[in-house]
Amino acid sequence: MRLALVINRAAGTFRRLPLESTVDAIAGALRQAGHDVAVEVCGRRDLATRLSALAIRPDIEAVIAGGGDGTILTAVLAGIGQSKPLGLLPLGTLNLLARDLGLPLDPVDAARVLAASSAREIDLGEVNGLPFAIWASLGMHPRVVRRRDRLQKEGLAKWPAFALAALRAFRRYPMVTVTLSVRGRSTTVTSPLLVISNNAWREEPLPLSRQTLDRGELVVHVAKCTSRLSLLWLAFNALIGRWRVESLLETFTADEVRVTGRKRRLMVSLDGEVTVLTSPLVFRVRPKALRMLMPPPPSGE
Repeated sequence: MRLALVINRAAGTFRRLPLESTVDAIAGALRQAGHDVAVEVCGRRDLATRLSALAIRPDIEAVIAGGGDGTILTAVLAGIGQSKPLGLLPLGTLNLLARDLGLPLDPVDAARVLAASSAREIDLGEVNGLPFAIWASLGMHPRVVRRRDRLQKEGLAKWPAFALAALRAFRRYPMVTVTLSVRGRSTTVTSPLLVISNNAWREEPLPLSRQTLDRGELVVHVAKCTSRLSLLWLAFNALIGRWRVESLLETFTADEVRVTGRKRRLMVSLDGEVTVLTSPLVFRVRPKALRMLMPPPPSGE
């Protein structure tokens, strides 16, 4: 297979692994399996342009993107995963989608698995036409991510930046008030955090993985935390894998959710990338709309 391997040089893995030798080892693993591999290493600013060009190149049969979940979202926005299969190399910090796909978190091991993988279809979420592969959030989380990104640009490392951003958000405790419309019924909620996942998560310690990738449903989680103490209790339960605390979290499923805010514009995080969208937000699931290179499922599934 003629593959394009696109590596995001800003990915978190390269804070602990050398860039050049790691990329060489990844490409070598793919070539050893008989693939013809064209390698491109680029920065965050050039990533979208490079991926968009590869999406329409007729000589490329599949694209493997190396980075975090944000890199994969950039590839999806570029049209990869529709025009041709998309492969994922886990080079980010959390690598949530890689965990969902059952890939090893070591990038070279993941390359060996991808070399023997085949294309399968999984669901894709969208909001107002913008895709997301894993989850979307409103309320405190996008504020934390936006503040973290600013601190990183000022030179702070990712996890200290996240901790400082989370502390500031916790101190201010911003709440979002929205009206949720599902299956013709509407309810107004005020919450510090609202999360919509593309299919359901397992109940396990953080970071979470999803039960399935192709059930064709959205799962809405509304934190019913009116105080900082209750939010801390919910976070503690999430850390130990007991995040479905009924008194603190309301959960329901749908294939379409309309979110209407009191303000005209709402800040949203899509797979960890923050954007601002005009209300109402219409979340939908697009069943099996994303073609991914995936290892075969475990026997018995």
